[in-house]
Amino acid sequence: MTITITANPPSTVVLFHFLFIKMLLFSVIVMVFNFIILRLTGNIGVAAYGVVANTALVAVAVFNGVALGSQPLISESYGKHNIKDIKLIEKLGVATALGLAVIIVIMIWGFTDTIVGVFNSQGSDRLLSLARVGLRIYFIGFLFAGINIFCSSALSAMASVKWAFVLSILKGFVVVNVCAAILAPIFGMNGVWVAFPLSEFILLIISGFAMKKSIGALESER
Repeated sequence: MTITITANPPSTVVLFHFLFIKMLLFSVIVMVFNFIILRLTGNIGVAAYGVVANTALVAVAVFNGVALGSQPLISESYGKHNIKDIKLIEKLGVATALGLAVIIVIMIWGFTDTIVGVFNSQGSDRLLSLARVGLRIYFIGFLFAGINIFCSSALSAMASVKWAFVLSILKGFVVVNVCAAILAPIFGMNGVWVAFPLSEFILLIISGFAMKKSIGALESER
């Protein structure tokens, strides 16, 4: 079995989903996290989160590339009702996202102080301490987040826009913010950092369910 790669651009729906909705939701997460952190550790904590959030944007861009690159393939296979190809692309996409996530996590753990140093021009030991822990805990979440980003795009490509939208809302307005609100008062800054991996793990379960339902619905149409 071979997969023909075409030059079809991502659909308008998918581009809107990635370029507007996801950026809007990311802004909400940053705002809520800043509010919680400001109450916990003040401005130095917000600065540490700024290091984590800006570094995370690079990782998100990598996974968005995987998602948008696979979208035309999934969309074409969906149009042809080629379930076999959809499942293959799904496996390849998940494997690629997971592989990249492992590489990113290893790089973060290996070069933590160097990354923080880019933002820490004043050489603050407190900022270094907070951001070091934050980066190492927060980025574990990308082991799940990369797959979730891919699944969200795949669902849009299979015309499961409702599922994709639900996942985005849960990610941006509900799960991660609820996790942070519950864990921060108990574990302090560590609770804030853990909120992202925990929320992405929860969303991974929902993403898997959504993908199974969407592919099952396509199979029932045959």
